[in-house]
Amino acid sequence: MWHSKLAVLLKIRKGRIGQKCLFLPSFLFMWNNLYIMMMQCVWNIHILWLIRYLSAAAWLLFILPESSIISSLWIKGRQRKTMKTRVRLERIIVIAGILVVLFLTLVTSSYYQNVLNQVEKDGGEDGNEYRYHYVMIVEDCDMPFWKDVYESTREAAREHNALVELMGKSLSSTIEIESLMDMAIASRVDGIILEYTGGHKIDERINEAGKAGIPVVTVLKDAPDTSRISFVGVNDYQLGRQYGEQILKLVPPDKDDVEVMLLLHDRDNSSQVQIAEQINNLLVTSPDTSGRVRLIQETMRSTGKVDADETIRNIFFRKEGVPDVLVCTEAVDTEAAYQAMIDYNKVGELQLLGYYKSDQILEAVRKGNIPVTLVIDTEQMGRYCVQALEEYLQEGHANSYYSVDLQFVTKENVD
Repeated sequence: MWHSKLAVLLKIRKGRIGQKCLFLPSFLFMWNNLYIMMMQCVWNIHILWLIRYLSAAAWLLFILPESSIISSLWIKGRQRKTMKTRVRLERIIVIAGILVVLFLTLVTSSYYQNVLNQVEKDGGEDGNEYRYHYVMIVEDCDMPFWKDVYESTREAAREHNALVELMGKSLSSTIEIESLMDMAIASRVDGIILEYTGGHKIDERINEAGKAGIPVVTVLKDAPDTSRISFVGVNDYQLGRQYGEQILKLVPPDKDDVEVMLLLHDRDNSSQVQIAEQINNLLVTSPDTSGRVRLIQETMRSTGKVDADETIRNIFFRKEGVPDVLVCTEAVDTEAAYQAMIDYNKVGELQLLGYYKSDQILEAVRKGNIPVTLVIDTEQMGRYCVQALEEYLQEGHANSYYSVDLQFVTKENVD
């Protein structure tokens, strides 16, 4: 034990008591970390407080019978001390130990109480006890699309007496999806609603959740090779064809060399590959566009607004000039592209096919600056997510695929 070696180095009297004194810092450190882990897995804070106080009392009783030797560590070079001095030092050390334990308890308990209060604010403000606790994990929870999906999911869950927590809402943006999945699995939630972003690490977490008995529903993008129980989204083939039909309407009829740019976020994602293939097939086979329309793909670095602004700005300053048609697959890209159109006076020159229906996007559609935007039924998506989890938990199985409706909004049907 390192405590024994340290006692020798410090020339502390051999025996159990000297080493127990040195054990105090490491004991407090390890117990505080253990307490934090327990707080992550257990919801009853008062039980944890009781456990912590009892363990602190047990430690004090463990060292107190021989604590007179502790005083010798405080008064160097003296071999004999009066009983009054020893008792005073013993009391000081015991009180100091109690204060340290209380301080650590208050710090960690207040932090996790704030976390739980935030959860109650997000989904359990009425103070009810819920049958199930679900978590929804998305890459960027500040996006209007995912905010709407979460709200509809939460409302649908309430009808089934379930709570939905949006994980990552108040956490740093540097936290990866894998870490959020680990937290959900460690918390033993009843179900996970996941925006699948691809990659073997995410696949491993989905399979790990399945082994732990936690059903996973993927949303918008599917992970068919994992143990996910269901996928809620739009058929990629259908989506690509409908994108293509809208692009045909935006292609200038009197221009021989038309460039259509499709903004993607992951070229390796099978879902987006399918969409791009269907768009390209329709443009190549259509008699109105065959031979004069080129589809190019631009990969966005992330879903954040800052990166979207930078990528869009680079597109507008290309030496080839702006494309004739710009197709967005995220709301943040649509907003960044529309703002760039205004800033660089490209309204009317660039045809923008938008994504989703933020206030800014809908206002641009009303003005005719954005001719069309794709809107996915988020209310239906949230309801299907809860339905899949409820069916699996109640019956042991669920539909493997739920198709969500989509609509292209124009100036004519925006209101």
